Amino acid sequence: MKTRIINRDRFTFPWMTLFYIIGIAFLTFFLVIPVFKLLTESVSTLFNSTRPLPRDFFPYMIKITWNTLKLAILTTLTTIIIATPLAFLIVKFKVKFANLWVGLLTIPLITPAFISSFATIILLGRSGVITMALRKIGIQLPSIYGLGGLVITQTLHTIPYALLIIISGLRTVPKHIEEAAQSMGTGTFKTQYSIVLPNIYPHILLGGLMVFLTSMGDIGGPLIIGGSYKVLSIEIYSNFISYLGDDRIPLIFSAWVLMIAFALLFFVNKLMKLTNVKNKFRVGIMEYDIPSVKRWGTFIVALITIVFLLPYVAIVINSFGTFWAYNWLPAKFTLNNYRQVLSDWLPIRNTMILIFSVTPIIVLLGIVFGNMFNSEKRLRWFNYFTLLPFVLPGVVIGISLIQTYSKASIFGMDLSSSVLLLIIALSVRRLPFVLKTIEAGFAKVDDKQEEAAFSLGASKFKAFTSVVFPQIRPAVFSAIVIGIVKVVTELSSALIIYPPGWQNMSLYIAYYVDEGFTARASAMAVLLMVIVGIGTAISNNLARKDALRYE
Repeated sequence: MKTRIINRDRFTFPWMTLFYIIGIAFLTFFLVIPVFKLLTESVSTLFNSTRPLPRDFFPYMIKITWNTLKLAILTTLTTIIIATPLAFLIVKFKVKFANLWVGLLTIPLITPAFISSFATIILLGRSGVITMALRKIGIQLPSIYGLGGLVITQTLHTIPYALLIIISGLRTVPKHIEEAAQSMGTGTFKTQYSIVLPNIYPHILLGGLMVFLTSMGDIGGPLIIGGSYKVLSIEIYSNFISYLGDDRIPLIFSAWVLMIAFALLFFVNKLMKLTNVKNKFRVGIMEYDIPSVKRWGTFIVALITIVFLLPYVAIVINSFGTFWAYNWLPAKFTLNNYRQVLSDWLPIRNTMILIFSVTPIIVLLGIVFGNMFNSEKRLRWFNYFTLLPFVLPGVVIGISLIQTYSKASIFGMDLSSSVLLLIIALSVRRLPFVLKTIEAGFAKVDDKQEEAAFSLGASKFKAFTSVVFPQIRPAVFSAIVIGIVKVVTELSSALIIYPPGWQNMSLYIAYYVDEGFTARASAMAVLLMVIVGIGTAISNNLARKDALRYE
């Protein structure tokens, strides 16, 4: 009988190293270099140009910056004030149908941010349903266009970010510390604000920061409902597309936003480290069964959920209407909006192509970078660059890519006039969301199993595919869902960079709203939500089958 001898000295191709090089090269060429070039060109333009900048330009830039920060701060405070009590009621006080409320409150995640803007106009505009109802009882609402309307629409869209992060934080609070407080005579509610709340401060701050950054990068909301209230993303976009404007202004605005983004990047990375709990064991969740709190909590959560879903109900109703103003329902119901939308398959085709091209790229890059940061400590400094698109508005990423590669070509094909640059922009823009989901999966990997594979002579690639990947598979399925959602809802970079004939569904919705075809925009929005819903359902079904196979 022959004995098999493991030869640990045999040559194995360093596949993981190759993948690391490809991932680093991708972000270097399509993020680091464009951002650096944008900064240097902005400085050069500012100091070397013989033309003076428009009068009072810098005071105006400070004013626009304050507008942007004020909107982000108000949206963040409003969202956190609503999301924190909701999270406590759902996790700690066992409200009825908790999973249903969470699922309904996450619907805004699968829609572009600007959809809630024109839905709010349907309800709260000058001829809106709610405006009309309040006017009949003598209450006159202020104009929805401006700061107030933006805070409402951005809160509607960003509530899931804060809610889900705070919920995840509450589920990491060890049960025994609450039990210890209870055993010493501390009341239930005092335990929550004196023991539990301080434990989840990092999660509340991270949720608030995500809302803040989402608000700063939003372009759809200000474009539709901003009115005369100008913010940085709108100024960059409007000056970039203006043929009569000063071409230096979008560069200077973009560089200014970059400086703000770099200042925020440190805090983002720090907070993500604080919330990355590497528990390989169940900490247990302390729940309180107080009938009165459970009853009233269920009522409050249900009421808030209904209020937050009203705009999306309005979108569905409007998609079947002809004209909806000064009345409780559209003047007439019809299927013509869907017929007109479906008669042109171009935006649907483009959206599907972008989903099937961008999602695999960002998921594969997420796996590569996740494994690199988990196993290669000397390369963790690159994590700052993977987070950069998270804090940068999409318009800045789009402008930096256009400035760098407007004259580049691949295999004789002009990069800026093809869909390739749009795919690259979407991949760079949405990578951080997918990466952080996959990194959460790596945090739960049992390192001892991987070490055992190495001790038996397995290469890094073999150990990853046979030991590590099966453990992160659930996180990968979640990342696919998030990737699909983020690709179809991206608007800001697409507005800057889309080539002729490559408008996706989000761009068509924005166009319809801008032209006043709100019913047609609603029909397109419903179809977009259906596509995302189908993709999410398929991914979740595959994840369940995979989990059953490995049980």
